[in-house]
Amino acid sequence: MTELKRYITSEDLKLHNKPGDLWISIHGKVYDVSDWVKDHPGGDLPLLNLAGQDVTDAFVAFHPASAWQYLDKFFSGYYLKDYTVSDVSKDYRRLVFEFSKMGLFEKKGHVACVTLCVMAMLFAVCVYGVLCCDSTWVHLFCGGLMGILWIQSGWMGHDSGHYQIMPTRRLNQYVQIVAGNCIAGVSICWWKRNHNAHHMACNSLDFDPDLQHMPFFAQTTGSLDIMCSSWMDWFHGGLQFQIEHHLFPRLPRCQLRKISPFVKELCKKHNLPYNIVSFWKANELTCRTLRTAALQAQDLANPVPKNLVWEAVNTHG
Repeated sequence: MTELKRYITSEDLKLHNKPGDLWISIHGKVYDVSDWVKDHPGGDLPLLNLAGQDVTDAFVAFHPASAWQYLDKFFSGYYLKDYTVSDVSKDYRRLVFEFSKMGLFEKKGHVACVTLCVMAMLFAVCVYGVLCCDSTWVHLFCGGLMGILWIQSGWMGHDSGHYQIMPTRRLNQYVQIVAGNCIAGVSICWWKRNHNAHHMACNSLDFDPDLQHMPFFAQTTGSLDIMCSSWMDWFHGGLQFQIEHHLFPRLPRCQLRKISPFVKELCKKHNLPYNIVSFWKANELTCRTLRTAALQAQDLANPVPKNLVWEAVNTHG
């Protein structure tokens, strides 16, 4: 005899959104992840921020197909009665499936190998220049090279935190520690915990940790891509494709330019903004935003309600 399905509504699901009582919905099935939160590889923040909601798109974005087999052990026995899928989500999930079928998530190119070799070469040149030459200009040049080394180290830590860039998981963790902790000086564990939450609630003043660093950093909520030649992709770490990266965080950086037309078409079809400007225009917009924030902060006698500074200070971070 077939067992009757038990259902709850979205309103019922929202009640299970506290530590010790975390429920989520994926494809209409409800899962209890209350105990899993402490062992979740992506950290506790994504689950805490998304508890009580349908998280299908987030799960699809961050997990390979092999992860689906582990969901059943968290199944609560309930199904979401009023589960629906928007047209945007349908098209997004279709793109994820198509990219998977094309093997784009697995084709990582030779970016990691080339970058590691370049980093080693830059480090050797810097050490040699500083120790073996007394010229101020050589030292300044070496300082510039060291800056490039640190930037690339950050990109390596970023990539290895999103997907496995090395042949084995252990080697990938080693690269994370060397690139993140040792060279860039950033704890890779802290970064992954915050960065995963950033991707789950990108540019949300309430839930995005990357927007909660006042008074050291102030950011706006507007995101955009930067137009540049393909030879500049390496210098940008692929992150000039901000929109593509945040929609498909597991996608290797060498594939972001390839999928850009698909993302543009998706945005156009659903009347979604797709902001893209030149490198120089992006810098102009940055300077203009900083100037606006500074002038608003300076005007203490007549502050603008909910300006950039107000938004940054009043986050929950």
